[in-house]
Amino acid sequence: MEVISLLSLIFVITLGVFTKKNIGIISLAVAIVLGLMSGISSKDVVAGFPTSLFLNLFGMFFFFAIAQKNGSLELLSKKLFAIFGRYAALYPLMVFLVSALITVVDPGGLTGYVVLPAITMGVGYQMGYNPIMIGILTIFGANATLMTQVGVFGNTANLIVADAGHPNYATQILLNGAIMFSIAATLSYIGFRGWKRNQHADETLSLESNAGPIDLPIFNGKQKLTLLMLVLMILAIMFLKTHAGLTALVFSIILLLGKAADEKDAFLGVPWETIFLCIGIGNLLSVIDTLGGLTLLASLLSSISTQWTLAPLLGITSSIMSFFSLAIAGPIPTLIPTVESLNELNGNRFMNIELISTVINGGFTAAISPLSLGGAMVLAAYGTLFKPSAEERTKVFTKLFLVAIVISVIAGILANTGIYKITAGL
Repeated sequence: MEVISLLSLIFVITLGVFTKKNIGIISLAVAIVLGLMSGISSKDVVAGFPTSLFLNLFGMFFFFAIAQKNGSLELLSKKLFAIFGRYAALYPLMVFLVSALITVVDPGGLTGYVVLPAITMGVGYQMGYNPIMIGILTIFGANATLMTQVGVFGNTANLIVADAGHPNYATQILLNGAIMFSIAATLSYIGFRGWKRNQHADETLSLESNAGPIDLPIFNGKQKLTLLMLVLMILAIMFLKTHAGLTALVFSIILLLGKAADEKDAFLGVPWETIFLCIGIGNLLSVIDTLGGLTLLASLLSSISTQWTLAPLLGITSSIMSFFSLAIAGPIPTLIPTVESLNELNGNRFMNIELISTVINGGFTAAISPLSLGGAMVLAAYGTLFKPSAEERTKVFTKLFLVAIVISVIAGILANTGIYKITAGL
């Protein structure tokens, strides 16, 4: 059953990709069928349902759906760019840093991925920068702090690491992500020759009339309340060590009672597809692990890895899997449990945190692919701002895809340099 259970994961991902159905829903169904085939009762299958993960995802996403609906985070983003926009020569750096800062303030990551690209790319174009480069720097900036332990993805990754028997690596995971995506942003800046402004002097691009100067009203009462609750929520999670999802729900209730947003709109704003993707694959992986599938995966990876290829193999495998599934739902929970045994089988050349960071960072390099949320939003913002032809849109798609591939390979080999050891003593 080890082989069948492992093949079921491949089957689920393949079926989801080709049918364009939610992989998480398919995973829940396959978990039940796999349990029946192997003699695991439905009760035991349900016991493997990741309840804590579900509460984390729903609570955090529900809170940020409220923040998105009343425009508080979007207005905060615009005000920050209005402040820094005067420093045109430093704009690419400012984009990266502000996107990283916003993602710390917005631990759901949605603002950096969904809201910022259109803002940063429009302002960047007006300053003479390549808007695609600016969009890439926006996503990489968000990725640099996405693993904050008070955020949806960082908290979830830390739970997966803890469940695999590792100590608390939250700080190291966050800092290693910042290191990786700072390198990725620097390489992208060099690759796009970011120091050369007015690269579109041939006027092949032009901003649409509705993408002009940004109107910046003052924060209204609902937005002020939302930002206050956001700060208090982050402080509670960080210093009181409260459950992230349940804490977010407490502050969400306060916002709803304060009429900061409509409850129905907040529920509609929750990305249920993403939530079920995560918990569905999580439930299936629990069954696969019970049947020995993850142990078999570790053995297979070990048989083709050496001391020098182990880290690149884990990183690139995580990246490849992320092209077809959410990193936090597919490669991270699948590969993290194999890290310790793989390291031992290869002579413990690495510290476990090095391989853990390789898997996590590799998983999120695919975010700039147009097949993933980050790249898709850059492509969408480009289309909204410039109304490109089908041919130009295809070129942008290709550029984003190539960047994702190149950065994924770099992320895969980075651990061999020992760069992730820098944070080991923290």
